[in-house]
Amino acid sequence: MGQKGMEAFKYLLYNPETGEVLTRTPLSWLKIIVFYIVYYCFLAGFWAACLMIFFLTLPTAEQGPKWTLDSSRIGSNPGVGLRPRPTDQRIDSQMFFLKESCSNMTSSEGGEGDLNIDYAVRMKNNIEKYYGTQDGVEELQLCEENILRNPGEPACKFDFEELGACKDYPYGFVNQGEDTHINPCIFLKLNKIYDWQPTPILPENLEDDEYNDMTDELKEIIKNAEDPNQIWFDCEGRFAADKEALDMTFFPATQGIPIKYFPFQGGRYEPPLVAVRLNLNEKTTTGQLIHVQCKAWFDGVEHATREKAGMVMFEVTFQKEYQAN
Repeated sequence: MGQKGMEAFKYLLYNPETGEVLTRTPLSWLKIIVFYIVYYCFLAGFWAACLMIFFLTLPTAEQGPKWTLDSSRIGSNPGVGLRPRPTDQRIDSQMFFLKESCSNMTSSEGGEGDLNIDYAVRMKNNIEKYYGTQDGVEELQLCEENILRNPGEPACKFDFEELGACKDYPYGFVNQGEDTHINPCIFLKLNKIYDWQPTPILPENLEDDEYNDMTDELKEIIKNAEDPNQIWFDCEGRFAADKEALDMTFFPATQGIPIKYFPFQGGRYEPPLVAVRLNLNEKTTTGQLIHVQCKAWFDGVEHATREKAGMVMFEVTFQKEYQAN
């Protein structure tokens, strides 16, 4: 007759008739314990071997990434970055909503707002983070000679004096002195690609088909440049109405970044900038949405609107008052 209740439970723990413990004999328990010990030792050994192989193939910090340039997913055609960045709330936006005349110097907390001064604060924070003095890190030095960096050679310190009227806070986002309106500065940079060495455009090649989209103004600058070893930047309105309303001043006036800031080799690095000051004029209509596209130019550049390769697009509108959230 079968056991019931507590007696059945006692037989589950230990069966005096068969000597089973939890339905298994001691020999059966020994076999299964030995099996799993061997099995998990093998798994641990396999995992340790894989980890060792991974670390043996991992390059050192001095060697840099194993896969670079065209061997990597990033490639060798850098995108163009835009500063100041948008707020965290609008992280995917490239639109600047600005009050056309503003003298307010009180920002939102952390600059995370839509006031004119908030744009300036975000730019200031970016400069302090990437260009300021860092504890325990050796300060970069200005480079006189405009040549590519050799392997292992420190990067060059970026010279903010090149940015002229756009080098100082609040970067034109707030009326200065007797100005009756703002003249904001938008900053352009190239996205970092490890060990990318740009090849400057030869002036004699400017009539080639690949440079048909370059503005005549930039072509003249390149032809007359004292030092053509630059990566050039060009901005224009995307549509006819945008081109009519857009008046810009570049800093530096050469519209270029010297090649001495390249290649990026890891470690301390100050991304070089080109500033574009947007000048309000009588053709700038209040409330008009102005579409701007900026392109980088170097030998072999590819411009792709969808991937934003070699270029960046943004919109700016000047309002009488701040827009309602």
